[in-house]
Amino acid sequence: MIAMTESFIQKTLQDASDFAKETGMPKLVSIVKDVHKMSPQTFLMNGKRVYNGDRFLWSNPDRSYTFAGVGVSHIFTTDNADGRFQDIEREWKRFNEQTVVHSISYPYGTGPLIVGGFSFDPNKQSTNLWNKFPSAKFVIPAFLYTVVNDQAYFTANVMVHPHKEVHDYIKEVEEAEKMLLNFTTIPEKSSSIMVNRHEIEPDKWKKTIQKATSAIKRDEFEKVVLARELRVTFDQELQLEQITDRLMAEQPTSYVFAIEQGENCFLGASPERLVKKVKDKVYSTCLAGSIRRGKDEEEDGVLGKELLTDEKNLIEHDVVVHMIKEAMNEYCEWIESPSHPALYKTKHIQHLYTPVEGEMKKDHTLLSLVEHLHPTPALGGYPKRTSVEFIRDVERLDRGWYAAPIGWMDVEGNGEFIVGIRSGLVKKNEASLFAGCGIVADSDPESEYEETNIKFNPMLSALGGATHDTH
Repeated sequence: MIAMTESFIQKTLQDASDFAKETGMPKLVSIVKDVHKMSPQTFLMNGKRVYNGDRFLWSNPDRSYTFAGVGVSHIFTTDNADGRFQDIEREWKRFNEQTVVHSISYPYGTGPLIVGGFSFDPNKQSTNLWNKFPSAKFVIPAFLYTVVNDQAYFTANVMVHPHKEVHDYIKEVEEAEKMLLNFTTIPEKSSSIMVNRHEIEPDKWKKTIQKATSAIKRDEFEKVVLARELRVTFDQELQLEQITDRLMAEQPTSYVFAIEQGENCFLGASPERLVKKVKDKVYSTCLAGSIRRGKDEEEDGVLGKELLTDEKNLIEHDVVVHMIKEAMNEYCEWIESPSHPALYKTKHIQHLYTPVEGEMKKDHTLLSLVEHLHPTPALGGYPKRTSVEFIRDVERLDRGWYAAPIGWMDVEGNGEFIVGIRSGLVKKNEASLFAGCGIVADSDPESEYEETNIKFNPMLSALGGATHDTH
């Protein structure tokens, strides 16, 4: 529970206004209130008329932490390829120290926080497909609806400027709260029909796998991840609220995320955490090696056992575990992880899974660890430099933010980043979907092609398109 009285809010805003008028510098005041529970999709729907193009959603796999955001109070962005993580870190720290009013301790995941992401490879030539998504971009949402362990909160992030009066801010927040928290709104449930499905150069993609296996056999690198694109068109405009609602229902073991940029929205259901930080503890996930789900419990169990003993998949998984443990060991006082992988099952696919956790050294931050880990061998390859260079040279796809770090951070340095897989970029009635797979020496192009078809399924199902038969 949190208690911010009307008089406390008034005084905090007045103090910020006085400071802004004296110095000419704005201040950010976060107003956080306990509110009734509602669907995050209802919150997004309520904000669509005013904030369409600036809406955000995040939900972790057990749905114990979910937020929906609308509007933008402040933007942090950079196209500095070599220093983008440091740029965002520095600007967020400076803003936090100079602009944020630290009047109370906020509940986890509320108050002033930033949400956004990075591109996979800032040195890859960008195309028009991703022109709304720069090398790095984070925003402070103007309004947030957050559910933490079944308790709901409303956050208003108010930028207080010298030229406005306090009563104007109070009125704006009250009006926004009334509009956004109208729980009687019922999100539309219309169903989209796919009218066109176009695979982007599948045969050329298979040939890049042959190039990759040849390079691996020449010892140029051990593993590389190659991705491809599927473009689908529907009979009507695709709705952020409907897609994320289906993803949250259909993918209960995955993170669900959405970042809207104007007419474009990058969204998906990623099973893979990159790193989470809570105080001084950090948690990462090694997810590599996969097989389809069975048509019944018996077949599913047989396939799971096959995956746990398959040499190709175990090699692919071990490469990821080795790199992530090595990276975290450098940034942590201690780390621990199981000695053998388990199975992590989503609706359409099961993966080899090894969790890693540790205690972060005092001189490191969440973003510095994100930079150190990205891309893991599950998204890029191993060794990192040579595999990413190979992807840059031979992969015809502009990955943009696909397979890149997507996440959020609060003013205490807590936060979480996932990798943007099982995802798509939606614009009006069209969507570009992305899927990749890990290539090692004995990879077979046809088998890898079928694996990517399975990995398209979560987004196809959520969009309303037919899924590829996994049985």
